Amino acid sequence: MDNTSMTIEDYKAIISQQERHIYNLNQLLEISKSFASTLEAKALSESLLYTCLGQMHVLAAGIFSLKQIDSPEYKLDESAIGFDLQPQINYSFKETEGIIPYLNETGQCATIAELEEVLKDTYDLTILKSIKATLAVPMIYHKHIVGILVLGQRIFGEEEESFTPEEKKQVFDIATLAALSINTAMLIEQSSTDMLTHLKLRHFFFNVVKNRMLMATETNTPLAIVMFDIDHFKRFNDIHGHACGDLVLQHIAQTLKSKIRSNDIVARYGGEEFVLMLYNVTEVEADKVTERIRSAVEHDHIVFNNNHLQVTLSAGYTVFYPEKMQDKKVRLEYLVNLADEAMYNSKHHGRNRVTYLPLDC
Repeated sequence: MDNTSMTIEDYKAIISQQERHIYNLNQLLEISKSFASTLEAKALSESLLYTCLGQMHVLAAGIFSLKQIDSPEYKLDESAIGFDLQPQINYSFKETEGIIPYLNETGQCATIAELEEVLKDTYDLTILKSIKATLAVPMIYHKHIVGILVLGQRIFGEEEESFTPEEKKQVFDIATLAALSINTAMLIEQSSTDMLTHLKLRHFFFNVVKNRMLMATETNTPLAIVMFDIDHFKRFNDIHGHACGDLVLQHIAQTLKSKIRSNDIVARYGGEEFVLMLYNVTEVEADKVTERIRSAVEHDHIVFNNNHLQVTLSAGYTVFYPEKMQDKKVRLEYLVNLADEAMYNSKHHGRNRVTYLPLDC
């Protein structure tokens, strides 16, 4: 368009378009900061989903992701929001057929109407229709799909539930940022996971919980650190062999994971010791959780080569109350050492028990 023929309305339209572009760039910058603020894949996924709910004005969002980087199957993540899911249905896509190769080739977002023309009556399309998805967004890292972001119905109920080219670009850019962060988080999680118990290792625990302590301080939220040690663990190895000891460790790890919430963190501290962080709990609540774990292990039946094993835990914990500490700086290492001391007190007083040591204010 010739500048001399442009009207004031034309200039206003250009300015409005540039303002929207600047706004979207600022939004992407803030979103990238949010993604860079955590190393937890689960937290990253949740951040992406809530971002899309707000930015795209949809009622539901979810991610079909690889549970392992070399996995051949993309499964709908448990953090999906707003979809009416049926427990008997396997919500997954295979890497070699259907939607994955198509999106990998096009490298673009696709509406359900667009996918219908390509996928016809495939299982993948049936899955997308069953959850009333409206848009599929490839999450691409190094020319490889690490996940598919799917959006549900729009809040405002547009007749065709259409997405503008600008909206598609925006959500694609968001998904690309998330793909980089989630892929990095998966690599870190794999390198920081104990292969025997599938629990996090000590250094990952310290990195994540230090951030949680900062959050706890800012929001005045208490958190507890708990240490567990398997009583007489050496006997299992000496009497039944190391395969028996490995089984016991795996069983305890599974019990720990099953007895805590999603926002708590458990790790293998070393040998037969485990460390646990419980977020937003008081001394009484932490004691209940720790005692529940101790009791569950004591009453579990672990069988190895037809031998019924009696396994017990000694536990110790402490609780960090930010409001009681005032200006005092408390290091996570101190909390862990205090919980460890409490755990050894349990061992010295008969084992198979829980001991609490308060944090000095």
